[in-house]
Amino acid sequence: MSWIPKKTSPGSTPVSVAVATNAAAAPAKTFGHSLEMPIVMSVRRLPAPVYGTLMEITGTAARVRSLILMDRGAEIEFDLGIGSGAPLTLCGRVQNRRNASSGARFEYHVTFDMTAEAQLDTLTRHVRELERRAAASRSIQHAIDSLPTTDRNRRGSYRAMTAFPVLFRREDDPNFWEGRVGDISGTGVRMNCSCVIAIGTMLELRLSLPNNVLEVYPEETAAIDLHGSAPRRIGRPDMRRPFDEMSLRARVVTRFAPTRDREVYGAAFFEIDGYQREEIARFTHALQLSRIRGGLSG
Repeated sequence: MSWIPKKTSPGSTPVSVAVATNAAAAPAKTFGHSLEMPIVMSVRRLPAPVYGTLMEITGTAARVRSLILMDRGAEIEFDLGIGSGAPLTLCGRVQNRRNASSGARFEYHVTFDMTAEAQLDTLTRHVRELERRAAASRSIQHAIDSLPTTDRNRRGSYRAMTAFPVLFRREDDPNFWEGRVGDISGTGVRMNCSCVIAIGTMLELRLSLPNNVLEVYPEETAAIDLHGSAPRRIGRPDMRRPFDEMSLRARVVTRFAPTRDREVYGAAFFEIDGYQREEIARFTHALQLSRIRGGLSG
């Protein structure tokens, strides 16, 4: 059950997201987005930064998990990346606290009552865009799930062994360096390069997923649905459409043994949106299908 309230008209009683299911009684819709994003918070009266995970966010509030105990009413501040622009600084207070069901010890409901209205408007637009992308990604995932396959792996979590180039740079370095992807999933990537990179370093990655695996998908098909008052064109999404270049942020979390005099790192994606995640899923699933069918034909 979510703590994050819906927006209501002045004088009305707030209704939680979990119970606002009656369309006749529900207030105007507030766009919310579920995610799992590491954040660093500045907390008033605490001498050191507090590390946590942003679990859910709307234009007025958020749900945060952390190992650190914070009192109700504690004033917090953290930056939220919004694409290629400058981070959005959000200020608010802890309204509620409870023990987390798993992972971090505490879960907090934070309201952004100390954030300027203009910044909240920017946040609302960003959350709506995240939801739009999430909706697009769900349609892609539905198309992937509908394709016949003999594999038993859970789609979307498969880590694909592959090899293709990637450009990367540290966030404090204006120059991009060349690397090679060794495997990729919706949560991260293994890459090798000639550079020594410290654990915890934030990277910007620019990569284009290989298009050659997409031939395993059927060509786009269309049909005419004659049910109803007027004919309607129906068909599956074009799973063969070429991949666009992606710009992703990632944090180096693991360093492996060097291979052929090249350093090997594991990097976890940071602030990846649903559309990018499902594009990776489209690639990894195509790679699965091609290898399965190649094995069956062999």
